[in-house]
Amino acid sequence: MFIYRLTEPIDVFDGLTPLPDWLNGASPHATQWALQAVLALADAAPNIGWHGDMRHLPSVGVIPDPPAVTAYLVVKQDDNGTTFIVTASDTTWLDSHAAASAHVDPRAIGTWTHPTFDDINIPNAPQTRQDP
Repeated sequence: MFIYRLTEPIDVFDGLTPLPDWLNGASPHATQWALQAVLALADAAPNIGWHGDMRHLPSVGVIPDPPAVTAYLVVKQDDNGTTFIVTASDTTWLDSHAAASAHVDPRAIGTWTHPTFDDINIPNAPQTRQDP
């Protein structure tokens, strides 16, 4: 993951989607990416200058990366508005706008949900519910 601390804060968020809206009905892959992006920011914090706080919930944007698009996360720190961009792609065009940058390996996060007793066949296990 590539993390950039911008030289100037972002104050206008037109064109960005609030993270909760972006995650509403998101695919497991999109949820995985969002978690990896937040964790990458935390992992890079000592080198990038993030203090671990957020003025508001992050937002998501996308940039063209033909034949698809690449998502990026925007996090605004609750200080003087220091703004961070996190993306899975090396976004060299941000270099001229960055006061600092870092690269960290994304954390391993599975893209499947956890099983429940209904998903696991356990021989001789007591019933967890009564069927009518």
